[in-house]
Amino acid sequence: MWIADYLVNVARSIILQRRLRVSSPLPESLQRKIIWAYRRLGRPIANNPIDLLGYKISFMGEEQLRFLFNEIFIEASYFFQASDGCPLIFDCGSNIGMSVLFFKRLYPNARIVAFEPDPFTFKTLQRNVDQNHLSDVDLHQIALSNRVASVEFFRDVSPDSSSLVMSTLRQRHSGRGVIVPTRCLSEFISAEIDLLKIDIEGAEDVVMGELASAGKLRQARHLHLEYHHHIDASVDKLSSMLRLIEENGFGYQLQSNNKPWPSEASFQDISIYCYRK
Repeated sequence: MWIADYLVNVARSIILQRRLRVSSPLPESLQRKIIWAYRRLGRPIANNPIDLLGYKISFMGEEQLRFLFNEIFIEASYFFQASDGCPLIFDCGSNIGMSVLFFKRLYPNARIVAFEPDPFTFKTLQRNVDQNHLSDVDLHQIALSNRVASVEFFRDVSPDSSSLVMSTLRQRHSGRGVIVPTRCLSEFISAEIDLLKIDIEGAEDVVMGELASAGKLRQARHLHLEYHHHIDASVDKLSSMLRLIEENGFGYQLQSNNKPWPSEASFQDISIYCYRK
């Protein structure tokens, strides 16, 4: 049985290798490491942390680890071309830190300011930064909003999840509530940002609006924004976000997950890559 599983794993990795060569923006040397890591993740995971891509990676669930690896390393969802080797990156919604590891693999001298509101997830993020001896990474255990206050979030009860949602969207998660302090992202921005990555589970409207009002959105050169369309099925306001992006001098590209077509009021993650025009 193990031989059959091994052969399937090898076949899948060969297919992935061909796909990466055709479409991935990542350097070939990194692509090869990703292929080996993919093979490793195709087998049961016995240890936490796991040795992967030259890192020791702590995680909260096997399926979550595989999902994050696929999204961030295989799909290269947060890839961007920096103008030099030490870009300033704001990582809003760092989760367990897989995105931080990705940015540091691309740009070892990058300066990263990372935000993660969930105190449980934050501990894993901190561990991944510390045990890999990453320098120039500034971590903040806060939620981003348009005011200094506190807000109640709810965790997913699944061990493979590390996401929080706001109390107004409690129907998405049935776990217990967590009170988290909130701050304005604009308070942390005092210079040009090479990349602003925002994946904050539905709070992107208020955070982007606050940034624009404070005149800080224009200080970003690139933006990777995860827009949660129909996180509330009764609300349609994607056009407002796109208008805000356009008014602040960005061009953009959109990508979305597949849904049965046509579907109505269905939740969609929409990835919006923005670039300074």
